[in-house]
Order: sequence, then C-alpha cells, then structure tokens
Amino acid sequence: GGAAPVTTAEPIDAVYTWSGGDQLEYSLRSLDRFAPGIRKVYVVAGEKAPKWLAGKHARLSLVKHADLLPAGANADLAAWQMFRIPGLSRQFLYLEGNAFLGQPLSASEFLNAKGGYRFFVEPAEIPPGSTAESLLNSRFGKRSTRKTVARTPHLLDRSFLEEVHRLWEKPIKQGGVSLDTLYFYYLLESPLQYGAHEQAAIAPDMFGSAPLSDRKLVKAMLSAGTKFFRLEGEASLTAKMALKLHFMRKSAFEK
Repeated sequence: GGAAPVTTAEPIDAVYTWSGGDQLEYSLRSLDRFAPGIRKVYVVAGEKAPKWLAGKHARLSLVKHADLLPAGANADLAAWQMFRIPGLSRQFLYLEGNAFLGQPLSASEFLNAKGGYRFFVEPAEIPPGSTAESLLNSRFGKRSTRKTVARTPHLLDRSFLEEVHRLWEKPIKQGGVSLDTLYFYYLLESPLQYGAHEQAAIAPDMFGSAPLSDRKLVKAMLSAGTKFFRLEGEASLTAKMALKLHFMRKSAFEK
C-alpha cells in the first residue's frame, strides 16, 4: 500500500449504498445529528432516488449505479466501485441504508495510535469456505483467528479500496466477495502495511441489530444508547413511528 499515513485533519465524506426502503431517511437524520462534521454525503442508488431526498443540495449527491458500473453489471458490486466517485474524500464513512448512529461519532474512533485504521469484529469466526477467505489464504496463508467483521459503519480509505479492487478485480466481478472481510483483513495482514492497522472486539453496548418489524425491539434499540445499530427487514407502521419519534428533526438533505 502506497497510501499516506492517516490523519483526522482531512475532510471526511459519507457514502451510502441504498437499495430501497425508507430507513435511509432516518439514517441520514442520525448522521446529521451525530456526525455534523461530515463534509458531503453521496447516496449510491439505482435510477430512482427517494422522493423525499432533496433534489439539489450542496452537500448531497446521488450516484447512480450506471455512473459506477457497466451496463448489465450486478448492482451488488456498486460498493466495490465507491473509489470511482468523483470528488470523494480520501477517508470516507461507509454506511448501508439501514445503519444508524446512536451517539456522537468522530473519525478518531476508527483510528489507532499507530496512525492506522481500526475495525470492529464479532466473537464468531468467518464461516469457512467463503470466497474472501480463500483469496486471503492464497495471498497471506491460512489464519485461524479471522473474526467476522461487525456490520457497523466503516471508515474506509479510497486509495486502499482501489488497491484491493485492483488486486482481486476478476473474482470481485464474479460476485459474492465480502467487501468488509477482504478489505479489512487485507489491511491487517499485508506486510506492506507494517502492522499499522488493527481489529478490536466490539463491545456489547456499542453495536446492536433488531428486526424492523418488531416495535418493542426497535424502541429498545433506539433508547439503549448504542454507538451503532442496524434495523433489518421490512418496517411495520409502529416501528416506523418509533424511528420517526426518535429522529424527529429533518436532516438537511430532505425536501
């Protein structure tokens, strides 16, 4: 890796990958509330943007799949192409549309004292036989301690993402390669990085996930004070109401 040392003095953008659903509206409200220092937000989506999204906004851009992918390509590959977004900051916060911030967030929480990136892992190990694990094994040797990367928001580096994509472009194009697993363990295990990056076990009160159809669990998640949380599946009306009440103030990105 030829990327320069990490510094929090650089501007940081946020990139969402959105495939539908209205959780994005409240996720953006959580971002606006808890990470106001984000410079610009890019929403990577299909041809249609959410109706409530501001049509023109100085800090928000809609990136269509066609802007990043050739015609007919699998839309699931769009996240791998985020480094192609024009004007994107070198460091950027990557979120899926159903991910939320529950407390104030700064870039320093994803960085370590060595000037490297920190990512968070679950207790369980990566399921054996995944494509990402096979690619890592072929380059760095088999490891017995690769833990599952937690599905929190991630602070990514555009130049590192491009590097990983270039290295394994063919299997990535074939699909089914976990970006989280391949990207972070490449940073962790690459001799070129000289041990600059690290993984950290995620604390129980730092990250949680709940089915979006369960109003009680959604309300509990919203009030638990966790740093990050995810809400999975289709939303019930009562769950939507819980989100609306918790993130009542519109973000700057809504009409």
